[in-house]
This record gives sequence, structure tokens and C-alpha cells, in this order.
Amino acid sequence: MSAQVIAVNVQIPAATTAPVVADFTTHALRVGYFHRRGWQNLSADDWNVPGVYVLMTTDGSGIVYVGKSVKLRSRISTHSSDPQIEWRRALVVKRDTSHGFTSADIGYLEGRLAAELAAIPGIFVHRGKEDRDDTLPRHMELSLDELLGSILSAVRLAGLDVHKPADLPDDDEDAEDPAVSSADVAMPATTHSRRPRRTKKAKLPELVAAGLISAGTELHLSQGGTTATGTVSTQGEIVVDGVAYSSVSKAAQTALNSGRDEAAQVLSSNGWVTWHIGSLAGPVLDSLRDQYADAQQAQ
Repeated sequence: MSAQVIAVNVQIPAATTAPVVADFTTHALRVGYFHRRGWQNLSADDWNVPGVYVLMTTDGSGIVYVGKSVKLRSRISTHSSDPQIEWRRALVVKRDTSHGFTSADIGYLEGRLAAELAAIPGIFVHRGKEDRDDTLPRHMELSLDELLGSILSAVRLAGLDVHKPADLPDDDEDAEDPAVSSADVAMPATTHSRRPRRTKKAKLPELVAAGLISAGTELHLSQGGTTATGTVSTQGEIVVDGVAYSSVSKAAQTALNSGRDEAAQVLSSNGWVTWHIGSLAGPVLDSLRDQYADAQQAQ
């Protein structure tokens, strides 16, 4: 997720078995933290509502369970009596608004959250979810994607390390990747031409903010006989298979190597010249940097 400060108000009750409640005000999310022994103290009036949850182990295994329910408290009760994993701590997330989440909302969020956590080294999502709800219109998915930063921060507040390699920018993103040949990358001459190297190139969030590319835009790449797709998020990240990448090159590399045999050579990629906008025949992302630089120089 993109770097940002997330405002949160935490309420810690005097009773040690009562859940700790955190309000993530930016996105109107309420999060309840509790120990397995005290799950009954989740108020039915407050928590038998649609939302997502994370069950956490404390044995050092890193195993977590990500789930959803239209009645969170009732679902947690079943995990207490018939646990899928030997969890000890948990958090539940609901929308702190008058209408709350819909069942389609939580289906989408469950898949996105499970994918994000599964991409973190040392975290193992029990029965990793791959049934992300794709029935929502794209603008609703983008709206829900904006909540992921707060939800992952809520998980971090629970003590899990949620840093993933996808959060790190590439050191050489501005350099053309020598491993990518002209035969691998189709670059329409009418949409992109190589210019003298600029001292500082715009990042994807700047291009989104400038209106040069819209959130929800599909990106496509083809390299070494492998094709892949991604989507631009509202935060200027690239989402591939439910995981948001701050680095366009890391997104490209991950997309190209997804599903490949572990023994196969890892494909590297400079995403700025391999991601094409809209289709494989579209312009590459780096062409937008030229437009951005021209606009900045014209000011």
C-alpha cells in the first residue's frame, strides 16, 4: 500500500476480557480486537453485522485465517467451538456507517485481504482464499480497494508484520532493463519514443494524480511468451491477482512468474516499458512520463 498516515482512535476498556475497539476514521471502519477466551464479550448488537475477520495463532507458525460473514459474532462463535486453526487472537472489521457493508462488499474484501496477507513473507493464510467476489462493478471495487490500507493497518496494530516485498520500489526503475529485448516488447512507434534520460521521472501515483491515467485502467504485458494483466488502483499502485504493488517493475515480474515452475528461470522486467495501457497494442507506461514532463516544463 502507498505510504500514508492513517488516523485511528483506540478505546481500551478497563475490563481485560472486553474487546479493544479502534475507529479508523478516514474510511469509517470499526475494528474489534479480542482474545479467543473473551469472544463472548463481542456485543451482538454491535458485531452481528457484515464484515471481515482475521484469526491469528501465537505459536510462531504465522498461520492466519481470513474470513467474512454477514453476522460476524455468530461466525466467530463457530470458530471458537470448531476451530479451523488453533487461533488465540482475532480482529473483526465492520463499516461504521448507517448502511454498512453488503455481502458482495465483504466477499470482495475477503479475497483482497487474503491475497495481500498471503504475499507477506512469514504469513500463511489457512486454505488461502482464491474465491474473490468479482460481481461488483469496477467503480465499487476501486472504492473498496481504498479501504485495504486501513484494514492492513488494523492487522498491523494487532502485532502482525504486514510489510511485503511488493511495498518496496525498484532501485533501477528508471533504467531500461537490458534483459528485455525489442522482440519481447512491442512498442508502437506512434505512441512512444525514447527521449534523453531525465534526472527524475514521475512515479505512477503522480501520473494518476495528474489525470494521465485513470484508476481502474487495465494494463497488459507480454514477455518471453508469457502474458499478464494488472489494474491501476486509486493509490497509483498496480494490482495483480489481488495484491497491490507500489513498484511497477515488481508488479510486472510477479505477474510474469505467477504459476511458473519454481525451477524455471525467474523472469525480470522493467515494468515502465513492458506494461501497456489498455491492450498489448497500447502505449507503454513510460510514454506517460514524457507527457508529464512536458506538462511540467510548460508550466
